[in-house]
Amino acid sequence: MKKILFYIFSVALVFTNNTSFAQTLLPEHAQSEPVIVKATIGEFYLNITAYQSPNASIVIETVSSIFLASTTADGNGYFGFSNILITQDFPGFCFRAIDFRRIGESESCVEIKEIITEDKKYSDIFLPPTIGLSKKLILAGENAQIFGYSMPYAAVAINFEKETITLQADETGYYEYIFENAPAGVYAFSSRAKLQEVDSLEPKNKAILEVITPQEQIRQDITGFLEDVEKKFPGALIFAALLIILLALLIALIWKTKPRFIYAFFDKFKKKYPMHHDYFLFKQ
Repeated sequence: MKKILFYIFSVALVFTNNTSFAQTLLPEHAQSEPVIVKATIGEFYLNITAYQSPNASIVIETVSSIFLASTTADGNGYFGFSNILITQDFPGFCFRAIDFRRIGESESCVEIKEIITEDKKYSDIFLPPTIGLSKKLILAGENAQIFGYSMPYAAVAINFEKETITLQADETGYYEYIFENAPAGVYAFSSRAKLQEVDSLEPKNKAILEVITPQEQIRQDITGFLEDVEKKFPGALIFAALLIILLALLIALIWKTKPRFIYAFFDKFKKKYPMHHDYFLFKQ
């Protein structure tokens, strides 16, 4: 009986929210105050000032893509990060930028190879321009539009296929290049900028353009259609393939055996009077 009562009180203890009731059942040594654990990761502070393009969105990460902080550039393209905790073996940091129109992206990194023994400060880092494409897939002979943003009036160099196209950003930082009559192939475009004799960081990202022939477009359309069919109707392609094979075998069998009903069927379509004069003779 005592054991039964003990179990009843134990179950009540688990499901009750009344702390006073729990205190009467639990022994004194089982009650404890909550413990707050405080920890700090890092020994030194990282402070950065930089610029990219007006009102761009910026994310800073470790070189292994661990998020550190984010911010937005001001109307002149400048931004900063302050008091980011880092360790002695901190390998460096990377920027990911998206321009305010969300048409292009920029990625760049700063590596730290030495052991860090004090707070680190980096000033006036110039990020590469954002870069984007109007279309990622076009037909051979069409034009491709490559565009993005940098600092206003910066000199922008677009690199692809061992070629470099140099142009100037406008007062908003916008630049644009038209790749005319594009031949078939795959092209990787990257962009770097220069402002008042200062070069931007080396870009880590590229805009990939695929230029295909009309025949390849047809093949891709058919492949895409078949993939959609397979997703919506699993097993439909296998069934269709088996059906085609069966029909082919049936046609081959009929052609080889040539049963009587086939001849009878085609005889119906033969001309009754194959020659013109035979027709008139019959009529007489």
